[in-house]
Amino acid sequence: MDNYIIFTHKPITPPSGYEVIDNTTSDLDHRLWSEMAGMKIVYDKVITHEEEVTNGTRNPLEHWYYFNHYRRRFDDDCYRRLYVAQPIFMQCTLAQQYDYCHNLEDLKICGQALKEKYPMLIGSFEQTLNSNMLIPYIIGVMHEGQFKDYFNFLHTVLSRTLELMNCKTYEDVMKRVTEGNYVRENKDRNNDPEYQCRILSFLAERLATMYWKNVAAQVPVFPAQLVKTEGAF
Repeated sequence: MDNYIIFTHKPITPPSGYEVIDNTTSDLDHRLWSEMAGMKIVYDKVITHEEEVTNGTRNPLEHWYYFNHYRRRFDDDCYRRLYVAQPIFMQCTLAQQYDYCHNLEDLKICGQALKEKYPMLIGSFEQTLNSNMLIPYIIGVMHEGQFKDYFNFLHTVLSRTLELMNCKTYEDVMKRVTEGNYVRENKDRNNDPEYQCRILSFLAERLATMYWKNVAAQVPVFPAQLVKTEGAF
């Protein structure tokens, strides 16, 4: 299966035949962007390859991509159809769940960024946050054009979100998370600062849920059961 890619924010030893995309630069971008760091590397490679194809120096790529998570992967039967992770249904709205587990102010800032960059989608985002369905992990099986649109959407909104937070680096986000009462202490919540620093991942899942709902109104999108890998929870 061509272009079978695992997104990770941690170094891992991949099974035979799997490719690991991991941004391990010293500026800790991989921690700041989490799985999105891997997605950015893939995106850059796709764009570079397209330019070389246009110049006649390389052959076209296989046009389907299989984006997996280092703790979960799609079943091998998921092939050449648009798949996303099986949705999770919560006992509260996504906004309520975010407020309980993280910091609601971050979600509001993300909404402001979305309103600036994609004002036509703000109503859809509000509907998504008032629903109880989450499509997790920001992974999927999709063709090249869909991937580029998906990545551009997430990266544009999340980059602007960082700007509105006055954050540029992982260290900036860590400072934001550890100062004051950023996350209320709660015995049922993971209060580890390194976990809470994954703000962009948490927001990306909510944005991706809205994105795939809108895509599903145009073309078939299939939910897929995921196969948990070693160390998954």
